[in-house]
Order: sequence, then structure tokens, then C-alpha cells
Amino acid sequence: MKKKIIITTVVVGIIIILIIANLASSSGLQVQVEKVKRGVVKNIVSAPGAVESPNEVNISSDVMGKLVKLYVEEGDTVKEGNLLAKLDDTEARANYEKAKSFYESQKANYQQKKEEFQRKKVLYEKGLISKKEFDDAKTALLLAENSLKQAESDVVSAKDRLDKYTIKSPISGIVTQVKVKEGENVITGTMNNPGTVLLTITNIRQMDMVADVDESEIPLVNVGDTAEISIDAFPDTVFMGIVYNITGKPRSTGESVSFPVRIEILNPPEDIFPGMSGDCDIVVEKKTNVLRIPIQALVSRKRKDGVFIVKDGKAVFTPVKKGMVGERYVEILEGVEEGDPVIIGPFKAIKEIKDGQRVSYRTNKGGNRVNKDK
Repeated sequence: MKKKIIITTVVVGIIIILIIANLASSSGLQVQVEKVKRGVVKNIVSAPGAVESPNEVNISSDVMGKLVKLYVEEGDTVKEGNLLAKLDDTEARANYEKAKSFYESQKANYQQKKEEFQRKKVLYEKGLISKKEFDDAKTALLLAENSLKQAESDVVSAKDRLDKYTIKSPISGIVTQVKVKEGENVITGTMNNPGTVLLTITNIRQMDMVADVDESEIPLVNVGDTAEISIDAFPDTVFMGIVYNITGKPRSTGESVSFPVRIEILNPPEDIFPGMSGDCDIVVEKKTNVLRIPIQALVSRKRKDGVFIVKDGKAVFTPVKKGMVGERYVEILEGVEEGDPVIIGPFKAIKEIKDGQRVSYRTNKGGNRVNKDK
């Protein structure tokens, strides 16, 4: 009895295996299919980078002195001409007042010499004084005029120096760094010693992504190329940009060489700041409204490029003529038509599938997997 049970169990198992094998054979190899559509094919160069402002100004002082007042803090928004800081201007103001006083005295002296010259001129014309007296009056007027001009120049110079103790913003932007405190002494720079940097103003109306493009790919990049920019601080946003400068000076890390490519970020948000890191995809070649297939669908059989199209439940190898090869899609010039169901996966199936093999499939609806070729 026990022997009969064992035999029955083995027979049932074999039958089940045969049924499963028969079902698998009838259903065919499981594949994923996407219909051929028109769309964009583009080739990109990817590179890491960091946000920089092309208009960032380090504010230094043209004069030495003690910082007596700081009017801004980091993060403050300033406009061109806004007051930033003030140095102790006691001595400069005294010199300015002295220059003004001297100017006024020279102005009065000039007016006196001018009136005296006018009187002597009339007397000379009437023959009542000698030519020497007339010439002396004329010389005295010229000397007074020169002294007045010099005094006026001294006033302008003293005022200019006094103004330098009051530091104003040369641009509109954000105060991104403050490097001094009230009470500190500020020094000016020399050829061998940089002066005190008080603070940094950054113009946030224009922000760039400076991408480090590998030396092997830099020949592909051109001024005017568009770019898609991802910034780590904004994980859900892709910013558009335009390449406007390719630096000829390489950067070397010892293991690789890259070239800085400056990309203007179009419509940057107000809360984007220099130093933020990210990545960019520079579109170096692009075609629109072309027949395309996912790049993984392209296979080679007997040294011919082609795809497997599903016809009557079978995978049929179809030779194609490819055009531009993008990062995710391939342009197809000949061999397929819009709407043809092309096998795109799984990878193992595409690698091993045979021409004419029976398949069953599910359609990748819409054909828009997570990618950037839209």
C-alpha cells in the first residue's frame, strides 16, 4: 500500500511538471514591449559642478582706519549705493574742513585781486599809472587765480578721501560674507600683502553652474548648448541653463583633468547661493520629432543592427538603419514604422532571444520611463 502511494505521488508530480512546461511553452518567453514613437533624441555630457556668481564683489577699503560702524549682516539684501560700513574719519574730516576754509580765503583773495586789476586797468588806459603797476596787478591776479584753482582741487581731493571712510555697495545683491567686526583696524592692500576684506556682496540675479567637464568630452561642448541642471538643495527641480563660457585652463586632481564650463542658470530662485553643489547634463546634440527606440532595444545579429518586433506572438528580428545615437534613445532611419511593438527587455531575454521564438509580453505604456529624453 505504501509503495502504491509513493508511485502515485511521483506520477502526479511528473504530470504537474509537464503541465507547467506545456503552459510555459505555449505562452512563450516573457518580454517587455514598447511601441515605436516619434520624439527627441539627444546626446549629453554629464558633469558635476558648483553654483557661482559671475558678479561677486569683495569689499575692501581704500583707506586705513578703525571700523566704527557696520550697517549690514550676512544675508541682508542691499542695493547699489547702500551704506555698508563706516571707518573713523575724524582726521579726514578735519582735513576736509581745513581745505574748505583755505579755499574760501583764496576765493576772497582772488576776488580782491580781480577788483584791484580792474581798477588798475582803467587807470592804465587813462595813462594815470605806469605799465609796470598794471603788469604787477595782472600778475597778482594770475597768481591768485592759480592759488584758487589749487585750493579748489585740494577740497575735491579732501572730500574724495573723506568719502572713502564711508563704504557703500557697488552692486545690488546679497551680503554673503561679513569678515570684520566693529572696532577692528582696517588696512589697505599692497603688492605683497592683500588688504582687509570687509565683506562680500553677491549678485543673485545671475547665477552660474560651473561644471567640471572631463577632458575627453570637452571637445563636444560648445557655447550656446543648453543644459539641464540639478542642484542638491533643490532635489525636485531641474533648472535650465545655457553654456556661455568654456575656460581654456584645465583643473587637475592628479587622477583626472577637467575644464570648467560656465553655464548661466535661467531664472534662478532667490534662495540659491554660491557654493551649492549639483550636476548638469549639457545637451551637445539634439534631434526632435524623429522615429526612435530605447537604446537597449537595439541588438546585433550576424553583424547587422536590428530590433525584435513582435508579430503574431513571435519575436521577429528586423534589420534597421540607425541615425543619431543618444544617451537613452536611438534614431531609426529605416526598418521600423511608428507603432511597431519593439522588444525592449528584460536584458537577458534580448540577449538570448532567437528569431521566430514565441513570446508573450506586456506593453510599456506611453514609452516614458524615467529618463530625460522627452
